[in-house]
Amino acid sequence: MTAATSPAQLFGLEGRRAVVTGASRGIGARAAQVLDAAGANVALVARDATRLAEVAATLRNDSLVLPIDLLRPDAADQLTAEINDRWDGADILVNNAGLSRTAPAAQLPEQDWDDVLTLNLRSVFTVTRSLAAGMLDRGWGRVVTVASALGLVGEAQAAPYVAAKSGVLGLTRSLAVEWAANGVTVNALCPGWIDTDMVAHLRADPRFDRRVLRRVAARRWGTPEDLDGALLLLTSQASEYLTGQTIVVDGGLVAGW
Repeated sequence: MTAATSPAQLFGLEGRRAVVTGASRGIGARAAQVLDAAGANVALVARDATRLAEVAATLRNDSLVLPIDLLRPDAADQLTAEINDRWDGADILVNNAGLSRTAPAAQLPEQDWDDVLTLNLRSVFTVTRSLAAGMLDRGWGRVVTVASALGLVGEAQAAPYVAAKSGVLGLTRSLAVEWAANGVTVNALCPGWIDTDMVAHLRADPRFDRRVLRRVAARRWGTPEDLDGALLLLTSQASEYLTGQTIVVDGGLVAGW
């Protein structure tokens, strides 16, 4: 039996290069800060260059600011070219960029469906496929797909979002099986109702706020900080033998659904 690895070694990310999409706010911005605090260099990806720069200013390690619109067909190639040129590849990818368009399914515009599926599912595949090539060559990598508790259950007026997040969970399992022997793990992080800009309009609705507080066992909205521990687990040496899994961080929402 070998000596146990210290927690600092097990969860530390010194020397690792991480890419976080949707990093200009909310869960993505917090993820970048957590990976940076653990020692990683972080590439921040989103459309808003100004907000990315603001997040970068909070980081202690050298970082990259990459204002890229992942809805564009060539976005994955552009992102990978930037990463390979400036860093010679990435070790960690956090697929966090997301979009929600809500409407009754019978009235949902097809463009809304296409936009949500393109960003929330297609770009997850194309960005992961592109950046993982280097991870597979080097024999080490961590891919985290930020899904949602709504990938596990249904929700009215959220058909494209639920469909995309359900697809992300299937994609996660498939890539995990395909890449495990090459040292690359692929896992999904499923937040519940997290208090971010994306859901500010929902929290402002007293009826919806009461619904969340009634259904979440912890009786509170989550915060981006609630995801810190799970994120470090899935991006570090600690998850060496953990792949193809879905980690749900939702205060007990799905357990009591």
